[in-house]
Amino acid sequence: MANDRRMTTDRFFGGVGERLENLQALFKFVDTTEPDKAELQDWLESNTAAKSESTIKAYVGFQRSVGLLELEKDQYQTTPRGATFADTGDPELIFEALLENVDGFETILQTLDNEQTTTTAIQASLREAYPEYQLPQAVVGRHLEWLQAIDAIEKQQSADRYELTSFGKRLLQEKLDQKPTIDDLEIGSTYDRVELHEAYGGARYRGIAPSADYPYVFLFTGDSGTEHGYKDEFRGDTFIYTGEGRTGDMEMTGGNKAIRDHKEDSCELHLFENNDEAWSVTYLGQFECVDWFEEQLPDTDGDHRKAIRFKLEPVANEVEFTDPDLGAVDTDELYERATGAARTDDEATQQTTVETTRTIYSRSEAVREYALRVADGVCQGCGDEAPFLGNDGEPYFEVHHLYRRSDGGPDHPDNVIALCPNCHRRVHHGKDGDAFNQELISRAENVESDSGK
Repeated sequence: MANDRRMTTDRFFGGVGERLENLQALFKFVDTTEPDKAELQDWLESNTAAKSESTIKAYVGFQRSVGLLELEKDQYQTTPRGATFADTGDPELIFEALLENVDGFETILQTLDNEQTTTTAIQASLREAYPEYQLPQAVVGRHLEWLQAIDAIEKQQSADRYELTSFGKRLLQEKLDQKPTIDDLEIGSTYDRVELHEAYGGARYRGIAPSADYPYVFLFTGDSGTEHGYKDEFRGDTFIYTGEGRTGDMEMTGGNKAIRDHKEDSCELHLFENNDEAWSVTYLGQFECVDWFEEQLPDTDGDHRKAIRFKLEPVANEVEFTDPDLGAVDTDELYERATGAARTDDEATQQTTVETTRTIYSRSEAVREYALRVADGVCQGCGDEAPFLGNDGEPYFEVHHLYRRSDGGPDHPDNVIALCPNCHRRVHHGKDGDAFNQELISRAENVESDSGK
């Protein structure tokens, strides 16, 4: 589900042309008399085209659902927003009520931005933004009627095409100007996922949750995903994220496509880890998709299938080296660059006078190279030599973060060691994994103390 908003609307009485007029008259009546159900039905039958009790019940229920009417002790009352509309007739109040309680209205305005568009095209945009809904054309039509009623869009008489009015353009611009930012999220801090989606949008129950209203794609990872064949993991500072799809081969659609195309779509990826407490998540930071590949993994039923795996890199994670061969970089320079140490003003000045070719590496590559260099062919867990050689002909080790990224641990040379696959699995999956990790931390701290770093 996307949030607590609904997708369905009801027309109310009078068609597009008289809808707001009838609505304002209703709210004035409720404001002055606070009628019970029978009195409200009598008024509607006498003052509108309403004749059916079931229709009246549905339409009044819709006004309650969008926060314009409320029922207290068997008497109807207007909410503060409803009362203000009764007094002023300001259509923006109705737009705000619809926007806050019904999905799809902002998507329609964005679809119409700068060009006329058909109902079919609008329907396609809504289906792409809200794949959890079927969205038949009747639902889309009711959304369009409301936007016409408040004079946010108008329909061309000669064709089935809609365009924004000046009022609609202003509403859209004001909404864009109010776009929330995620700058206040801190890596390693814990947040309530329900509140996160209420503020920024996105599907509450999905591992991949693109926001329909804002340029964000939220990604969630956790141990519970393993039962469905998802295998997420940090490799250095690179995060390998398994795409969505519980059974059968994964396809590059929906959330998977949102990850792959996030740069093209000008969307940000934000990664969270689920905690043991319900709806509690830890922020891991903003990432970008740099590549993807397919791998055979089990699905929910235990059957092997093609799974999509995304390589995610932290944003602003680049390190520059003058030597194109990372293995040839001096160990001290490797440490300095991997820590993100800033160059001095003198160094920067010298580099402006000498033309130098520079090679860009991700910070995780530099950190990994440093960890392997320090290990020198020996596992820093068990002390044994590497169990085999990798494809590059070098001793095979896996880089382990002593303090997890989700706990605020940095991708820093002092926070990583090189372990053989057996020791690495012991840390993460062994019965004594936590105790073993604490032992590794103590060893690393002693080594740093002895080296003076």
